[in-house]
Amino acid sequence: MRRGVVLLWILLVFLWGCSQSRRFVKIIGEDKVSILQRSEVEKNPFGKISVDNKEGFRRGGVVEAESAGENEPMILSAVVEDNEGGLVAKGKLSAVVVTANHKRVSVRGGKIRLGFDVHIPSTFCSEEWQVRLTPKLFWERDSMELERVMATGELYRSSQMRGYEKYRKFLSSIIPDSVDFVKAFTYLFLLENFSARNFKDSLGEFGVTEDEAVEYYIKHYLVNLNNRRKAKLEEVFKKCVKDPIDTSGIRLDTIIRGGEGDIIYRYSQDVKAVDGMKKLRLTFSGGVFAYGRKLYNFPKSDTLAYYVSSFSRFLDESPLYLTSRVERDVVLSTIAFIEFKAGSWTVDESLGENNREIERIKANFDSLQLNKEFVTDSVDIVSSCSPEGSYAMNSRLSKKRAEAVREYFASYLNRGKKFFKTDYIPENWELLKRYILEDEKILYKEQLLEVLKTEDPDVREARLSKCKDYRYIRSSIYPILRRIDFSFHLHRKCYDTLTVEAPLDDVYLKGLALLKERQYKDALEILRPYRNINTAICYLSLDYNASALDVLKELKPTAEVLYLQAVAMLRRGESESAAKLLMASIEQDPDMSFKAALDPEMEPLMEEIGVL
Repeated sequence: MRRGVVLLWILLVFLWGCSQSRRFVKIIGEDKVSILQRSEVEKNPFGKISVDNKEGFRRGGVVEAESAGENEPMILSAVVEDNEGGLVAKGKLSAVVVTANHKRVSVRGGKIRLGFDVHIPSTFCSEEWQVRLTPKLFWERDSMELERVMATGELYRSSQMRGYEKYRKFLSSIIPDSVDFVKAFTYLFLLENFSARNFKDSLGEFGVTEDEAVEYYIKHYLVNLNNRRKAKLEEVFKKCVKDPIDTSGIRLDTIIRGGEGDIIYRYSQDVKAVDGMKKLRLTFSGGVFAYGRKLYNFPKSDTLAYYVSSFSRFLDESPLYLTSRVERDVVLSTIAFIEFKAGSWTVDESLGENNREIERIKANFDSLQLNKEFVTDSVDIVSSCSPEGSYAMNSRLSKKRAEAVREYFASYLNRGKKFFKTDYIPENWELLKRYILEDEKILYKEQLLEVLKTEDPDVREARLSKCKDYRYIRSSIYPILRRIDFSFHLHRKCYDTLTVEAPLDDVYLKGLALLKERQYKDALEILRPYRNINTAICYLSLDYNASALDVLKELKPTAEVLYLQAVAMLRRGESESAAKLLMASIEQDPDMSFKAALDPEMEPLMEEIGVL
């Protein structure tokens, strides 16, 4: 893979103000950096520059150098000539380089991961400097700034912290509002003596109240002084902290311990994939700062180009028609989240959102009873519990709750219990596994899936409770495992089976258009029921790999389907199976090897099977 390289700058030119006749020269490590006037460089590019303090120059640190005239200065690498003690320019400073290892990036989970290496040479790693680098991303007519990279010298940071320390001292001189006002702002000793002598009832001997006595002994000068200090907080902060520490949108803030050694930082950031992101361009801006003042502004950089690889090349754009079979028997389903008190199976309409859920199910029954096309034959009620508690207790609860729901709606419909069939799932582990695989917020999926292999459900739950994602699972997923599934079995009064051919499926076309525009979540809402290759592509783009595999296994194993299966298996960590699927795909269609070569995600697999 060829490496794309952006050379941010080659020659470091400082536009340093020349209002004073003397300049401070910064010396970095072994490369001695000195100021050379442009006019002097033009006359003698490698001429000698005199220095007031040669010993200081050899030791390192800051050296005063003469700066004649009002011309713009330059900074070049220079050394001390031992014979005469002058500075001799050696050459240009090193460049800061940004390198991209891959020019192609892929969409995953609806996001594009951009990566590059930032190489800051040791000549910029001064203890007194801060290097700031801001990447900016462009596509079509849009752009956005990415998080910045900042490399901060130790002395630079110390200077910042001294400003905060001055401000902290000022803050400590302010008496906070939370203190006891009487103790802080009155002549307390005199007030206590006066109160002890005069106050026996609510009024003192002289007919004054306690509040009036306190008011008399207030240190008004101190109150006024404290108020003035509080009013000057913003002013004092700006005066003390001239270079605030910026923590917003920063990817790196390195404290450099000395002037030796380059910095190489591997930058990676996810960007939401939106329509039009086919080619991405990345530029960089920034500069070098010393104690809050910009010494040098980086010139305009070259551009890094990324080409976005997506699964759109596998889309099936063939027309889909609305073809339906009108069957005699129909099953309709819905879910109700009816809450029960812990250890109880009583249907309580006043508990939580039960009233709304129960009214919704009643409305379903009412609608079916009034329907002139269908007759309701029976209703299945399945109650499920989450894994908390013992399996035996959950088994009893889920069974009793299914029966309680049946009795409740049998009474509402005035139908016999035989009209309802009940079943129960003590602990809905299969549904839990599905949610774990599809939830992007769960970080330690492999650990959880290993725990789910435990045979004993009580031991499984105990092990699950020790996992890092357990708190999130218990608060976000467990509640939706506690549910009542209703299945309504109907038959048509006119029960001939018919096949109807209809025009193009406009809903499907809308879903396909959303998929092309990379609006994956909206597209999935439409494409989910179709369960074709486009549905699988939508799942893969959202990183729902288990769901994508479920769909792909139902399809004819074409070269494209096998390739997409290989992608899903590779993401699940099953590289051996992924390699076999990729080889089978290439055997069917040799061109698949070229498509895989364009996908950075598949590069390790291509090397493994020996194609690259």
